[in-house]
Amino acid sequence: MIDAPADVGAVPPRSSPPRSRFAMSAFDRVLARARKTPRRIVLPESDDERVLRAAGDVVREGIARPLLPGDPDTVRAALDTLGVPAEGIDIVDPAALDTSGATARHVDHLVERHAARGMTTGKARAALEDRVTRACVMVATGDADGCVAGAATATADVVRGAVRQVGPATEGGLVSSCFIMLLEPRHPVDDVVVIGDCALVIEPDVEQLAGIAAATGDTARRLLDLAPEIAMLSFSTTGSARHAAVTKVARATVRARALRPDWRIVGEVQLDAAVIPAILARKDPDQATGRPCNVLVFPNLDAGNIGYKLMERFGGAQAIGPILQGLTRPVNDLSRGCSVADIVGIVAVTAAQVHD
Repeated sequence: MIDAPADVGAVPPRSSPPRSRFAMSAFDRVLARARKTPRRIVLPESDDERVLRAAGDVVREGIARPLLPGDPDTVRAALDTLGVPAEGIDIVDPAALDTSGATARHVDHLVERHAARGMTTGKARAALEDRVTRACVMVATGDADGCVAGAATATADVVRGAVRQVGPATEGGLVSSCFIMLLEPRHPVDDVVVIGDCALVIEPDVEQLAGIAAATGDTARRLLDLAPEIAMLSFSTTGSARHAAVTKVARATVRARALRPDWRIVGEVQLDAAVIPAILARKDPDQATGRPCNVLVFPNLDAGNIGYKLMERFGGAQAIGPILQGLTRPVNDLSRGCSVADIVGIVAVTAAQVHD
């Protein structure tokens, strides 16, 4: 399980900046996108107090319409105990799904999708007893617009459900992840960078690393309205060191430029040169501009996971994620140590990821 960032406080009223110690214009754009068309986001772990509190905050902030599967009397009683208004929260009764025909559609989806693996009606009904599986099938069949899970479920199970039931956006396509890192004003890269992959792909090959770069740039553009300027990170800048790891990043840079020819993609490049234009100008004038890179692509999961935690713990950044990329419809993961604010933030991202 990839640990999620620590709590930084509950989401304040809509009239205030979401987290006042940061320059928050970047994440404000995510919130605005989510609020423009409130989406139905299913939160399958409806027996978790943090999820119930987050559902209330999501409604109060106008971010999305939460769907909480479970026995209606039990869920309402839990909400009432916590002082969370039930208005605006849809409680999805499994018995009602049966009578409405939704369960039959969910069974048909599983049988059709996994027929080659021997899926039968009986096996499908049994699979739907797993709440994350059911939630992902709800997303796949259009009964929900997105899903957020992981407060009480391992990352591997959330990702497995997303890939198996919702599926990659392209046949055999790569599913990766990124974090939105909200920076304190003193940092040289405006108020935000987007980084990947810090949660899923352990040792990407050249093609996968290029795909991660493209997907992470797409996320930065779609969610934050950033013009992606991508750094393919290494311990070398343009051949300053020789090693197979450097060669991989250099080749992935070439491939990423082919995938996104209109973007600025710098590589292979060391971190300081990627974010401080004067250093890049000294090390590689041909790749230098007056702007720092705003998308950082790490060469493997070791570097990515360590890197984002250094940014968070020593650099004072706030991490929003992991955000899953490359799925047909949005499903996102949580840490089992997540806070209410973490859940609200990922629900906002999930709602903003939905395409009409």
